[in-house]
Amino acid sequence: MGGLIMSHHTLYVFSVLLLVPTGCQSPVEGNLESSGQMPSIQHFIRGTNSSSVVNPDAFTNLDSLLLQSIRNQAFPGAAVAVGKHSEIIKLTGYGAFTYQSERHISATSVFDLASLTKVVATTTAAMILYERGKLDLEAPVSRYLDAFNTPERQSITIRHLLAHTSGLPAGQPFYQYGLTTYEAVLDSIFSIPLLTDPGKESLYSSIGMITLVLVMEEITGEPFDPWCIRNIFEPLEMESTGFRGTGKADSTVVPTELDDYFRHRLIQGEVHDETAWIMGGVAGHAGLFSSARDLIQFARMMVQRGDHNGNDFLQPRTIDRFTAAVDTALSTRALGWDTQRRDGRPSSAGHHFGPRSYGHTGFTGTSIWIDPDSKVWVILLSNRVYPTRDAYERFRGVRGLVADAAYEALFGSSTDPAAEQVSR
Repeated sequence: MGGLIMSHHTLYVFSVLLLVPTGCQSPVEGNLESSGQMPSIQHFIRGTNSSSVVNPDAFTNLDSLLLQSIRNQAFPGAAVAVGKHSEIIKLTGYGAFTYQSERHISATSVFDLASLTKVVATTTAAMILYERGKLDLEAPVSRYLDAFNTPERQSITIRHLLAHTSGLPAGQPFYQYGLTTYEAVLDSIFSIPLLTDPGKESLYSSIGMITLVLVMEEITGEPFDPWCIRNIFEPLEMESTGFRGTGKADSTVVPTELDDYFRHRLIQGEVHDETAWIMGGVAGHAGLFSSARDLIQFARMMVQRGDHNGNDFLQPRTIDRFTAAVDTALSTRALGWDTQRRDGRPSSAGHHFGPRSYGHTGFTGTSIWIDPDSKVWVILLSNRVYPTRDAYERFRGVRGLVADAAYEALFGSSTDPAAEQVSR
């Protein structure tokens, strides 16, 4: 099981739980909204038996929220993992691959992570290369990419790319412009005008993260995909995590969208993001696939300040540097990561995660949030773009409510995470 649980005894128990789900309802069939059937729920780790849980009703509320979201057709399936320190407190699958599918969501169901790619793969790769002294955050991008050696771009630094302050646009619908090859996309990225001077404004940019991967490929001298497998996924024992090629469906992966605008087929096992798809499935902003079980490995490493089963995967100071907000006057963005809002407005981290919390979301309905002070982490995977991306209003707010319920289960609804005295 890839070291998911610390002891051999608990590893055995967890393996049994994965094979024998509890509380499972009948498979999802037909239109839930009209049929009134109950979507399935599978508890692999229920959470109520943990001494860390002070308010089990909050987990009951979390289950109700996800099941109701499925009945409302916000998404057909989801997986949630909640933990504290190294303990996995709750791991549950909800619903199925589609509203008509009999294949339930499990702890190992593989989802398209969308923009979680930016933190789990791209930012983590940058952290590793930074620690090895191969990536200089203050260096101009032009040191690594000749295409950025222009008057307009020569002041863009690696830090600008990570902090989303490069001035590059958010993204472009390249396929709508008739650009359908990797080379055509790169030519456009290298010539597209900046929207602002570097460092002046924050603009969340997929193009910036695509560029960062090009930089790192120049540094390492190899494609990003195999480098990530060898340096990130294998060391963290993330067995089902990786990029996938395009042009061939995989029925073992949770499907995303019934694409009627570009690829004109069900997207399942191929990256949903159009630009990443054109680029062959491997890009800095999207393309990574993973499961709840694998992301638990990643979250536990991060919350334990780089430690993975007694080995130093990252240094604590590196994690601190990359997960702290860069310039709160501009945005909540850290280096690659996002951080908790401080203005009281709705957040995908909910209301209880502390001010030093960091996380990210993905367009397909994914999120990960980590609170370094309370040591709580929460993962949500869903396929909210199935069958179409146009039903976002049904999904709006779900991420934050999941984070709130997870926190309330562990601390009660009134606990202030910033005031919680938890040993590191």
